[in-house]
Amino acid sequence: MYKEKNKTYFLIAIIYWILYMIGLLIMGILYKKGIKHYNIIYLVIAIIGVSIAIIKDKNLINLGFTKEKLKINFVISFIIIITVFIISVVVGKYSILKLIKYSLYYLFYISLIEEILFRGFIQNYLFGLKCNKYLVFLIGALMFSIMHLPFQMYKNNNVSLTYIIEALPQLVFCFTFHLIMCFITCKRKDITIPTALHYAIDYLQSAL
Repeated sequence: MYKEKNKTYFLIAIIYWILYMIGLLIMGILYKKGIKHYNIIYLVIAIIGVSIAIIKDKNLINLGFTKEKLKINFVISFIIIITVFIISVVVGKYSILKLIKYSLYYLFYISLIEEILFRGFIQNYLFGLKCNKYLVFLIGALMFSIMHLPFQMYKNNNVSLTYIIEALPQLVFCFTFHLIMCFITCKRKDITIPTALHYAIDYLQSAL
């Protein structure tokens, strides 16, 4: 996990991130035009990223998964997810059915995909840039932060520099969040716990 690679990996990471950003931009345009099922683009982009890693590496390590601490990490993650869901049921304002729907959405569509693509695929492949590892993490954090702009600008109907300035606190949070999740991934050897924590933060904002 997060080991130095050849330069081809870095090139793939950059090209894929650009593709990812273009996909989000197209999604934002479709959203603004009221076109349904724009989310299909996001799923296609995710599948492309996962496929690249599997074909090139023949394993799931660069997607953020190893067997070293998987069982205990899974147990910890399960406890986090269940605890958060119970809290949402007890103090939340929605029905259980709606909370289950929200829970599945934030766990699989948002948290798991973003962790696989950013703390897994992109961050791992960025280590093809042979330089100080902390700089590589900072580059990954910057890419993760900027990723939140294209779609959100259209969703908030403010495609301008003004939105970027207004979104600075969120961008700083995302930047810091990426670094913390990478730290946890390094310590725990996979993205299982980061996925659960990511889910907890995003889900509770909508459920409570």
